[in-house]
Amino acid sequence: MPQNPDLLSKSGFLPTPVQGKEVFERRPIMNSQIYESGDEPEKKKTDSDFEARLDEFDRVMRQTAERQRALAEPVHKTVVAAPTAMHHKITLGAVMVAAGFQAADADAFAGLLSSPASRLHNALAAGALSYAGKTAGQALADILDRNARELEARGLYAAWERRFTLYAEDCAEWLKRDMEFRLEGAWRALEMTADQRWLVRLTCRVLRLPMPGHLLRGQAADWLEAQGANLNYENFL
Repeated sequence: MPQNPDLLSKSGFLPTPVQGKEVFERRPIMNSQIYESGDEPEKKKTDSDFEARLDEFDRVMRQTAERQRALAEPVHKTVVAAPTAMHHKITLGAVMVAAGFQAADADAFAGLLSSPASRLHNALAAGALSYAGKTAGQALADILDRNARELEARGLYAAWERRFTLYAEDCAEWLKRDMEFRLEGAWRALEMTADQRWLVRLTCRVLRLPMPGHLLRGQAADWLEAQGANLNYENFL
């Protein structure tokens, strides 16, 4: 059915000519602005503001991590009930390694520890100006470096003296035994101990002797005594 153009135009479905232009009625005039005046969103944060927020976030995270570590730590320090000699060596050694010391420093450090306290005091006083800003561990390391040869020799002697004391006590304890036990005891038929075997090898190396054949414990004791072993302490007992 044909439609009346005038009716379509009046109803807004056909363009209405206005001064040579065609416009559509009932169409809002489009505006490039998408916000009403005063409704614009805030401008984006600048880079400096963003970095400041990141720094604050990092600070909060570090504080949180520190609190978590503090909560995780035991209230009381854990102590080994029956620590062995090896436990003490490992524990103390770990502290020394963490402070920057190495195995090569052991003899010199032993020499320093065996020195009179006045020696350490004087060494620290002499280098007081150079120790400014250093830790006690760094100051000790400097003392070891400056007096390495003397302290190493002192440390080696201290170790020898300690072993000699133990050896002398062991010999004295052995001589207290009954003569019959020492010469005829059942221990003589047992296998040679690891310490005897090590001492036999060391004695043969020092005296340039051939290694003896298979020895029982009693025979090893007789052989070592005949060679004057232990040679480290032969002239001191």
